[in-house]
Amino acid sequence: MWKRIEYMDWQTLLPQIGFVLFAIAFLVVIWRVFKISKQDLERTRRLPLEDE
Repeated sequence: MWKRIEYMDWQTLLPQIGFVLFAIAFLVVIWRVFKISKQDLERTRRLPLEDE
């Protein structure tokens, strides 16, 4: 009734690669958030209010 699914080596590698890529992208975004300069932060904060 129940069949055991056996994965090949490359099939177990794909979720690991996906997780690593997601973790790298997440860490890059977090790193950029903490490295933003005060000038860029202020300019970005005022963007919706500027008429330019």
